[in-house]
Amino acid sequence: MTSTVGINSVLGDLDLYSASIRTSDNLMDVFNIFEENKSLPGIIVTEENRFSKMLPRTKFYEAMSRQFMFELFSKRKVNSFFDDNYIDHSLFLNFNTPILNAANEALKREEIYRHDPIIVKFANDSLKLLDFHKLLLAQTQVHLLTFKSLKEANEFKKDVLGMAAHDLRNPINAILGFSSLIRDISPETDEIKTYANYINEAAQQMNGLLNELLNSAANDATELELNRINFDLIPLIEGIINSFRQQALSKHQSIKFNWSTNEIFINADKQKIKEVLENLISNAIKYSDKEKLIEVYTEKRDSEIVIKVKDEGPGFNDSDLKKIFRRFQRLSAKPTGNEPSTGLGLYIVKKIIEQHEGVITVDTELNKGSTFNIILPQIIYNSNRMN
Repeated sequence: MTSTVGINSVLGDLDLYSASIRTSDNLMDVFNIFEENKSLPGIIVTEENRFSKMLPRTKFYEAMSRQFMFELFSKRKVNSFFDDNYIDHSLFLNFNTPILNAANEALKREEIYRHDPIIVKFANDSLKLLDFHKLLLAQTQVHLLTFKSLKEANEFKKDVLGMAAHDLRNPINAILGFSSLIRDISPETDEIKTYANYINEAAQQMNGLLNELLNSAANDATELELNRINFDLIPLIEGIINSFRQQALSKHQSIKFNWSTNEIFINADKQKIKEVLENLISNAIKYSDKEKLIEVYTEKRDSEIVIKVKDEGPGFNDSDLKKIFRRFQRLSAKPTGNEPSTGLGLYIVKKIIEQHEGVITVDTELNKGSTFNIILPQIIYNSNRMN
């Protein structure tokens, strides 16, 4: 087998054998050919310069091992090896057949013939033999190279996503910045200020959608690598809630935070946990009506950390619960303030929690609200308790 076998390799890329013998030759000649080439899987038998049969090495030696057979066959012609009822079960494949296709065809053969060599036919009608076991080795190598290529493709995808994030975010940030300037410099008319608000809100929505899409695609492009540190959950959650208070106030909602102790330390990826909580709290605001209460609660239970995000939204029906953590799923609940949604948020949340060896569940009741429950293992390393 050559070392250049690639994903698109064909049978012609492999080491093939062209040993042949005529039906009129002696069986001792067959024995000598096999003895001279220990790796030869078989011999092509020809009659009047045309293919007649294929004689596998294993079947020849099996016949020769029988009592008195070697002495008898050594004096006979090759054609006498095959009786009148012999049926040739050779597998013929074109030289440009892909290796994976060839392996599949070879494995479909009856078990008694499965290890026989494969006959490879070339454009000039010449025939060569391929060892079945070498074909399987080539198939394995192709699979390994395919895996390597997919991994490289994922790395390339990750790089492209990084460039997209940079190139797309810059103009969005410019729109956000200039629309804020127009809105804040006391324009001559309220109409200009109103339009500036529209531009700013649209840019914020676009930025949010871009973040969700890029996060999802980046997570799929490569294994999610966690940057674990020891940190206190309490100030992290307080900071997240404070960042959402204005959004909640715009819908006359309130956010309440309860915790069981003053410090709850955990070893986790702080940014990823922040992303999870931002997503859940944002959803609670997005899908709840005006003047509703959103509650966040965290506590330490034995060696676990529990985080709950509760809302008074519409809840989920049975159909929703079957697909709630899947990607690009549209659920029955609709944002109450025309906020955008990609159907990616909860998919990303679940993926991050599972990467932390945790679980996320949801308790829900139609028209009364939902509670998302996160359970994470509490792990603290060394004495570095806070970051």
